[in-house]
Amino acid sequence: MVRSNYVLEVLAPQHNDMDYEAWTSSIDELQGIFGPTNDWPTKEYTKEQNLEDLERHLREFEQSVAYAYTILNVERTSCIGCLYIRPTSATNYDARVDFWFRNSSKNIESHFYEELKSWLGKEWRFQNIAFPGRNLSWDEYNKLVEKESW
Repeated sequence: MVRSNYVLEVLAPQHNDMDYEAWTSSIDELQGIFGPTNDWPTKEYTKEQNLEDLERHLREFEQSVAYAYTILNVERTSCIGCLYIRPTSATNYDARVDFWFRNSSKNIESHFYEELKSWLGKEWRFQNIAFPGRNLSWDEYNKLVEKESW
């Protein structure tokens, strides 16, 4: 998906350098992005571990298990964030969606969020999406799920 200020591409191993650089530039601000008990990202996390994550994300995408996208600048020279669309066991929700932006691209986050909701409704046909930490609190979300392995 190409928009005026970003491009979505399937997150894959070839994005490792850009992806690693993006999140390591914003570690403190990204703490808790996947929930209060998730410790990603940490300074100890290596580029090799990141590559393993990207390989896993690509396998999940290819197997239609979960869908991860890198969010690139329009020139496709820099990763500005990532998007994750996953199944959820949360009652009455079609999917769980998480995303993050590096500090230098936070200015487009609210615009991206609005476009994302529209895209997921029109293209994915989702009617009720859980955006933990955004449209419901982590406590509310965690009460709705049995147990997720993300």
